[in-house]
Amino acid sequence: MKKIYIDGDMLLYRAAFAAEKEIRWDDDIFTVHSDFSDLKDSYIMVTDCICEILDAYEDDGDEITMVFSDRYTFRHELNLLYKAHRRDKRSPLGINDLREWACDEWRSLRVDRLEADDVLGIIGSRDPDGSIIVSGDKDFATVPCTWYNFLKDDLRKITKEEADFQHLVQTLAGDATDGYFGVPRVGLKTAEKILNKDGVEWQTVVNTYEKAGMTEEDALLNARMAFILRDGYYNNETKEITLWTPTQ
Repeated sequence: MKKIYIDGDMLLYRAAFAAEKEIRWDDDIFTVHSDFSDLKDSYIMVTDCICEILDAYEDDGDEITMVFSDRYTFRHELNLLYKAHRRDKRSPLGINDLREWACDEWRSLRVDRLEADDVLGIIGSRDPDGSIIVSGDKDFATVPCTWYNFLKDDLRKITKEEADFQHLVQTLAGDATDGYFGVPRVGLKTAEKILNKDGVEWQTVVNTYEKAGMTEEDALLNARMAFILRDGYYNNETKEITLWTPTQ
């Protein structure tokens, strides 16, 4: 029986936005509201669907843990621009109450200074044969784990070699949605071509940054921003993070 760890953050936002309803009172006034019962139903529906699909894969795991992000994480310490553009965007209605309810209904986990992604990365890389990480976030291609992408109904095991390659791809391309930027005009496909042509190694990344007038320090910061933590990168007692370095 595999243990299932679900990206609770992603489920919260999807369920909460899905439960919102718009009312037009007249030609000039619109309001949006949510009913808490609808919020809970949306969350349960997504969770049940995920579990049913995993059962179809004959992974009859019934030990489910919802994983949530801490409010302030180490990436905010590394880069003040991290997710800064999201601060002006409203959260869906009722999301905080929905989170509290979900934590009461399911086994849940939240770790100081870590995003849900990092907690999932640590768990998934520690025991890729005994656990399934559930998330629709493409960044889990950078983690050696067993990953179920529920948005694509795709269950696969990521090897360390594949994960390390995708991490360098993400370092080159950056992630504008999270507020860190890679090499200008280098997207994911171009990054893959560069690495396949010039070598899947750190020096290739540095050379690409320097050709664009950037520095190795720029590359290292982005590599650390892009790196989802793996087993051994977080000390549970001291809450200290081991940052990624090119030698690891």
